[in-house]
Amino acid sequence: MISYLRIRGLALASDLTLELGAGLTVLTGETGAGKSLIVDALTLLRGARGRADLVRAGETQAIIDAQLDLSGAVLHRAEESLQAHGLPSGDAAALVLQRVVMRSGRGRCLVQGQLVPRAAAAELGSGIIDVCSQHEHHSLTAVGRHGELLDAYAGLEGSVTAYSQVWHALRDAEHDLGQASTLAAQAASREELLRHQLDELVELDPQPGEYAALAARLELLQSAAHWQSFAADARHTLYDSDDSIADRLTRLARTAESGASQSERLVELGRELDAARVSVVEAARHASRLAEDVELEPGELERVQARVNAIERVAEKHRLAPECLPERWAQLGAELDGMSGVTGRIAELAERVAELDSRARGLAAELSEQRQRARQRLVRDLERELSELYMPSARLDAHIETDTTRLGPRGFDRVELSFSANRGEPLAPLVRVASGGELSRVLLALKSVLASSDAVSTYVFDEVDAGVSGAVAESIGHRLARAALARQVICVTHLPQIAAFADVHLRVEKVQDAGRTITRVSRLDPSERIEELAGLLGGARITQSARAHARELLEAAQQRGAARLATVVRLVPEGGKRRGARTRRAG
Repeated sequence: MISYLRIRGLALASDLTLELGAGLTVLTGETGAGKSLIVDALTLLRGARGRADLVRAGETQAIIDAQLDLSGAVLHRAEESLQAHGLPSGDAAALVLQRVVMRSGRGRCLVQGQLVPRAAAAELGSGIIDVCSQHEHHSLTAVGRHGELLDAYAGLEGSVTAYSQVWHALRDAEHDLGQASTLAAQAASREELLRHQLDELVELDPQPGEYAALAARLELLQSAAHWQSFAADARHTLYDSDDSIADRLTRLARTAESGASQSERLVELGRELDAARVSVVEAARHASRLAEDVELEPGELERVQARVNAIERVAEKHRLAPECLPERWAQLGAELDGMSGVTGRIAELAERVAELDSRARGLAAELSEQRQRARQRLVRDLERELSELYMPSARLDAHIETDTTRLGPRGFDRVELSFSANRGEPLAPLVRVASGGELSRVLLALKSVLASSDAVSTYVFDEVDAGVSGAVAESIGHRLARAALARQVICVTHLPQIAAFADVHLRVEKVQDAGRTITRVSRLDPSERIEELAGLLGGARITQSARAHARELLEAAQQRGAARLATVVRLVPEGGKRRGARTRRAG
């Protein structure tokens, strides 16, 4: 339920705070005082589109804040919605919503302090608050909700959940099968291409590091004559000639050694010259080895060039660097191995799809049978409720269109309520022919027959009393109070016969503050309630007879409340509590 509501900058609501509770809360006041602003605020909280003209003159934005205390099925649904949109659900029992409407036309929706798209806020809010107004859409105008209402009446939510799990698994399996089938359809041509590419790579047999080594060898071989001449000249100069550098260093070293007894420096010089000779000899050996390396074997240059060309040609086909061909070879082999299992995968998936389809169809057929059985009971109960709401000629039907060729998220069935308010008139879709007041009474009848089955915590009724008075109003008030045994009910009314049933009575009025008009809401005590009801009965001039009549209305509402309470107590098994029942006293 909504436990806290603050409205700022919304038309006449400059800064309005309401502490709300369980049971039936009614709002009364003169036309234009701002009662419907509270309904507008709640409608915005449940995701309706904001309008710039709702923003109070002089303000840039309107802000609506609310805390909702949730439990049971409503809490479970809210947690699922939060999780579906990636929001933390751990503290969903104390849900905080905020809606901001900007004069610029932009706005924001926040859930638990985090920005969310308006669609996400609407999904969450519509599962908690149901608004019934002549000016706003509500659950009855959404044909998709009609099936949910029938299922709630028949107690089929658990069966629908079980079916839905199978249906979603079926959708996933069909998606996987479709992907596997698409892959299989492409497999023949793809496999042919892969095998051709793989055969070419097998024949080429590229080895890791091979191309780099070949490129270096080719560069060396292409300069072989130059490097052979260089190697020969280096060895001749360093070691082979009669006056080679090695011979000169040898002679110099011996001369230095001959004077070793005369100077320590000659000893050091001799050692350095000898070391230099060793380095020269080693360089001559490297020159010999270089000459051997670049010595051309017959046809080697052509063979290396051909191998490099072959690797580069295949690499160009694959649009890869030549060094990457060994890795590509491994990838192609792995892909071909994977394709070999597609046929078996398709068979497995097809078997799973058939199994899930059979299970889903069986569950959907059971749901259809149960809905058909519940349909007549629902229609009978609704028509009885409408008769007691002084619509004796009203007729309803729940048309179930069953299409066994198509499985939907709730089975084979599409449910739509049809309605006729007047005797002799044919049934037609409820959303087309019912007026706002009639929709309100139909919804009230639905709430009465659904009792605690409806997974919505707050009902908001605006103008449910449109076009009615007297006994009709009293019957509406009785049913509002009965609905409030299991849910929070907020009702805007002009009729004292309805207001008398309230657990909490709020008066909405316009007052002057600092030269401007604002809306103020006051919680009425028992004596103030009598005055308010008397005013609703007698107009501007409140008489003693109007006050006496107001007391009678309150006493009658209290008596009917006691009767409702006694009925609830009788329904509670010894030592237990009926689900959804509240042991409170009306009036």
